[in-house]
Amino acid sequence: MKTLFNSIALSFSGGGYRAACFSLGTLSLFDKINLLQNVEALSTVSGGTISGTKYAQSQIEGKSFDVFFKEYYNQLKEDKLLKNAMSHIEGGHVWKQSMNRHKRQNPINAFAIEYNKHLSQHTLGDIQDAIVQKRTHLKRVVFNATDFSSGLQFRFQNIEGTKFRFGNKGAHKYKDLIPKLKLGDILASSSAFPGGFEPISFPHDFVKSKKDSEEIGLMDGGIVDNQGASVFIKNNPEDNPHDLIFICDVASPYMESFKYADKNGATIFITYLSSLPALLLVLFLTILFFKNHWWILYTISIVLESFMFLMQLLFFIASRKLKKATGIEKGLVIPPRRIGLFLLDRMNSVLKMASDVFLKNDRRQNANSIYKDYNRNIVTATIYELRCEEDGKPENEKQWDEIKVHTGEISEAIKKVSLKSSAFGTTLWFSKKDQENNVLDALIACGEYTACYNLIAHLVRYYSDDIKIQYSEAHLLLDKLKLIWKEFMDDPYFLVNYRKK
Repeated sequence: MKTLFNSIALSFSGGGYRAACFSLGTLSLFDKINLLQNVEALSTVSGGTISGTKYAQSQIEGKSFDVFFKEYYNQLKEDKLLKNAMSHIEGGHVWKQSMNRHKRQNPINAFAIEYNKHLSQHTLGDIQDAIVQKRTHLKRVVFNATDFSSGLQFRFQNIEGTKFRFGNKGAHKYKDLIPKLKLGDILASSSAFPGGFEPISFPHDFVKSKKDSEEIGLMDGGIVDNQGASVFIKNNPEDNPHDLIFICDVASPYMESFKYADKNGATIFITYLSSLPALLLVLFLTILFFKNHWWILYTISIVLESFMFLMQLLFFIASRKLKKATGIEKGLVIPPRRIGLFLLDRMNSVLKMASDVFLKNDRRQNANSIYKDYNRNIVTATIYELRCEEDGKPENEKQWDEIKVHTGEISEAIKKVSLKSSAFGTTLWFSKKDQENNVLDALIACGEYTACYNLIAHLVRYYSDDIKIQYSEAHLLLDKLKLIWKEFMDDPYFLVNYRKK
């Protein structure tokens, strides 16, 4: 059957395993309605890149969707990524292997080694070969990272037969490395979130290169664009080659107000640790313990004293730096009883800025830009929307009355699974409790039925006349989606369970 959407672009957001599983559900739904073969472009960020590279691997190896799903599902269920990566950090033998000798021995490369193992050491060049040889429906793949040398988006993408740059304007000169760049290293760069990892070095950590060659630090693609949709924005919207741009987003757009630290046990403890009189007291006790040969207490006091001395040193350095930067002679003076509150408020503000303000502001700007010019071509499926916390309707749904005619009220079963899925954190593992609560299946199912709902809603919004014409493409697609949606309403897990069998 000729399909309504002949050229589709998929975008998978960042968000750890939450994003990986939700986007897997989207792929599952598109395969179910026979639209997956129409996906010509794929752009991924961070956790979404886990699914993006894994699907690319299946295309390279010529595997059916069922085989891909089972292999990937079992890999997620085994949940050995963190354990194996940590063992690489502790053990030295893996770094001596010829394929890894050029890498720095650090956590991000430990994860890269494990990713490469799961992706069978395939390269970006292997994807390009599959595209050129027409062994895949994909024509363009983009795995996004952030260039810490320029602050720009760094795009790992095939460029043969396209007008697009590899990397960015400054890094396009490395395009000749495309055949050698392993998908696992690309995935590591796309998902190296600040605080958890250090930047991965390009090209040094990717391929053997001259030590004096230019070095680019790469980190999480979500720092610049956590949806990954900006790669599809054109200067002239009429140049857009896609009939549908489908965005999977697991990040909440909501922001909580900043909460100031209260005076509690933690702030009081920090205050005492950074107090100069307390440091002198611990020094006196250390001498006392040493003279009396109380070695356990002496060891504890040495550790505590070292930590307290380090805090005093940091305050001193900060005061000197502040005076030099501002030209103000008066040093940094904090009332002793306020030090704990002072430190926690600043730490919380930095974390909120990095994880909330920047990401959500960039998300808002990208969304405004893409919806302004591409509204008829854009669908966004979000992990939280079918919790239906706003008067029992999908969140932020403005045309619910028209859509409800085709979907009916959202079932309690779907609301329950959506609530469980949206509550899952941004991690690269499942806790024992997550496993007991079957969170893996919930996340995949949420991706499936949320994609189904949003395609129905999109047809209702922008193809209202076409869906009334019997046997039209829009009418036939809507009927197919409604039949599947009815099954989701009864059992949100029906498609996951079918795939598992």
